[in-house]
Amino acid sequence: MTLLDIPFDDRRRRYLVFHPEGLPDRLALASTTTTAAFEAVGSSRFYVSADQQILAKVVPDKFSKRQAPFKWLLRDYLEKRWLGQSDARKEHLSLQILRRAGLATPRCHGWGISLNPGNRNASLLLMEHLKDARAGGEVFDALDEERRLVFLERFCREVVQLARSGYAHRDLHYNNLLVDADGSLIWIDAHVRRLPTKSADQWPALRRSLTVNKLRGETYRQKAEKLLHRLFVNG
Repeated sequence: MTLLDIPFDDRRRRYLVFHPEGLPDRLALASTTTTAAFEAVGSSRFYVSADQQILAKVVPDKFSKRQAPFKWLLRDYLEKRWLGQSDARKEHLSLQILRRAGLATPRCHGWGISLNPGNRNASLLLMEHLKDARAGGEVFDALDEERRLVFLERFCREVVQLARSGYAHRDLHYNNLLVDADGSLIWIDAHVRRLPTKSADQWPALRRSLTVNKLRGETYRQKAEKLLHRLFVNG
């Protein structure tokens, strides 16, 4: 555990960082065109270190301290900061689950929390910055139909690999992963949940993780469902 002062957005912010690994003595973060692309598909903020080696994911408070002070105090300050339920901690644990399942993830440099009530960017996750990898959604959109189906099968095989270890992804879409130069999938947004212990309940839970908008339409959702059923239930 270490205490870091990290400047970004023209302010210096202090974080208590857990499980630090390979961090420099000083860490400065900045926005880039790459981080802007990540932010366009989610609610989190992203920054890159000055040496381009570290990608920081920052999750702002859900509630406004002025507009909803009671909810902010209970959920954002007490629950997420003091009781350890921050997004960064949960995602760090989920990354470990993905790795144990045999899926590729970036190296994690630690997760942090700000106890300062004036800092609404309380949750901080520090990961390896994979400069040559592209967002999965961007890759999928650029493919022709035949190669999209190949991509979808590879995607589903990894979803099943995670399911066989007892977990399902809570937010399953292509932009939760990167594609490297070799075409390998790297999972970067890692919120997972346990599958039911009863085998009869596992397939329905896995099926519910598939949604039309996140898989680029009903056609691909149906194809993904058939692939998952064949691989998970019949396989």
